[in-house]
Amino acid sequence: MAGQFLVTARRQGSYMKRMIVSLFIVLFFASQLAAQRALARRPIGTSSAVEFRTYLDSNDPLSLFHMPESNRAPKPPSANSVPVTQLRIPSKAMKEFERARKAFESGDIRTSADHLQRAVQIYPDFIEGHNALGLRFVQIGEYQKAVTEHEIALSLDPRNAQTHQDLSLALLLTNRNQEAETEARQALHLDPQPAASRYFLARALIGQGHFTPEAIQLLHQSEHTFPNASLVLAQIHFTEGRTEQVIAALNRYLQAPPDPDNKQKAECWVAQLSQQPVPTGCPTEVTRPSFR
Repeated sequence: MAGQFLVTARRQGSYMKRMIVSLFIVLFFASQLAAQRALARRPIGTSSAVEFRTYLDSNDPLSLFHMPESNRAPKPPSANSVPVTQLRIPSKAMKEFERARKAFESGDIRTSADHLQRAVQIYPDFIEGHNALGLRFVQIGEYQKAVTEHEIALSLDPRNAQTHQDLSLALLLTNRNQEAETEARQALHLDPQPAASRYFLARALIGQGHFTPEAIQLLHQSEHTFPNASLVLAQIHFTEGRTEQVIAALNRYLQAPPDPDNKQKAECWVAQLSQQPVPTGCPTEVTRPSFR
């Protein structure tokens, strides 16, 4: 009887050990997944206090555009979509990522980039680290480096729509419009909702001289997020002699929060085309202004 009791106790003890080990493993991966979700909800590339601004190529008179925070935040990954490599991000890399976020929020973009470079050196498979670093390089004007970082991120996760979108932007900034078109289309294939992907695709098409109905439609679809899309439309309509459409597009731009440097030019153009009294400081002739 005593021997049977000992055997039963050993079996129960062994079972309990297995249960404890299994529970520990489950809790460990759950905590890692929770951390990754928090990371996705709090991307380096956004801040409620900082508006992301960048320029397209310097030869483009409609270069300045604004990207609201809502379009910079990648969607939190689901439990089934987190790459296994992202469950093993070393704590040192995460600390550098956090330092980069704080530097970004304080307006120190270069220091933010430095911390992100250290994060991806510690853990080369850090997808979000490469994406955030790519955006930092865009902001400091190192566009080819931005292309490289987003390409690395895509090699780790080829089905990330946000990365395809960001790579499209970086390619636009290096005047590689055909490649930018490909990446923007892939981003829309994976996630058809973001206005940024539509705007980038329109600019890539126009950059290749393709003033197609598709490009016009994409600009209309992105006007609510990118006011400069209205300026692009106004320029296109002006070259086609469609005065009423030019005025309508300019008025849509002026109804949005316009860029101060472009607001007066748009107001002058509307007055000239509408044959209204021209405000002080406006050109006397009706010409297409050069917007920033």
